Amino acid sequence: MPLKQKSGKSFKLPFIFAFAAFVALAYAVVNLVAMQVEISQKSAEYDALSEKLYALRTENERLERYTSDEYRSGYVEEIAREELDYSYSDEKIYYFVPSN
Repeated sequence: MPLKQKSGKSFKLPFIFAFAAFVALAYAVVNLVAMQVEISQKSAEYDALSEKLYALRTENERLERYTSDEYRSGYVEEIAREELDYSYSDEKIYYFVPSN
């Protein structure tokens, strides 16, 4: 006479595997979404840093140009005019004041 198996035990083992597979799949999906969010944040951060790097390189090229001997006097004059408000003694400076 063949042995009879209980019907409850035969369905428990595949249900446990299916549940474990569902949990693993859910974890993988959540992890994938989290990685995509992190990738987009890092991409935005990279773009901001690239823009900052471009600005710094442009400024560096400008400063290197001014430190060369042929442009040094022009650089000194520009700093004196723009930042220190200096002018030559024989210059006339006109200020335009907008009327309200």
